[in-house]
Amino acid sequence: MLITIEKGDTLWDLCQEHLEDPLQWRELSKYNDFTNPHLIYPGETLRIPLAMAKDALDGAEEKLTMQQEGLEELKVELAESEATRDKLEAEIGGLNQSMSKLKGQLKDLEDSLKSQKELMMAVTESGNEIASGVKKSLEATKTSILNDIAHLDEHLEGVDTMLEDRKMKAEATHALIEAIQADAKMLLTQVETNQKAINEVKMMLEDANKGIHEELSTSKRALVFLTTVAAGIGWFALSTIGGRSGE
Repeated sequence: MLITIEKGDTLWDLCQEHLEDPLQWRELSKYNDFTNPHLIYPGETLRIPLAMAKDALDGAEEKLTMQQEGLEELKVELAESEATRDKLEAEIGGLNQSMSKLKGQLKDLEDSLKSQKELMMAVTESGNEIASGVKKSLEATKTSILNDIAHLDEHLEGVDTMLEDRKMKAEATHALIEAIQADAKMLLTQVETNQKAINEVKMMLEDANKGIHEELSTSKRALVFLTTVAAGIGWFALSTIGGRSGE
């Protein structure tokens, strides 16, 4: 398999890129005229034995499988997070309704208390014995209303605390969903790119096995995925997938 050398390339870099091991440059010197990993020039070709490329390809396919499994886990996590978000939003809606209902009841009680105070003033001004009995009844009603108002205030405070808690959880869940979506999008792009590159390399290996030895201008780019997989799989395996399990 032939790779076109570009400006800035070294055998170290090319071996890391295509074979995931920079020390393999010594093995490549057996099949090429290079004696110094730094003395290669743009436009020259690098021959990589099929067996070495096949080993690197096998490793890349294993890592691609891990990426695909990670993508499926992200999809499951995303679905669970969206379900949690929907549940929290439903709870927030219910708490808002309860809050409105309690505030309406509180207003009714406050209006009733105002009426009781007005009646009490009128009775007090009358000053007769019958008014004295009515006044006691009004006092009892006033006390009852005040107790109800205090109870409603306490209930409202509890609902407000629950509402704030649900809102905070909903915001955190929304942020988590956005992070998962971003990770899934990035991983999906890598999976698609790597799958395409693997297919291209397989075709190149098949052509080489059939005796076709032509220098492909795209061969270097077709193999770039090996570096991407090597650099990216650890991050996704530990951060994207495993890291979320502790949240």
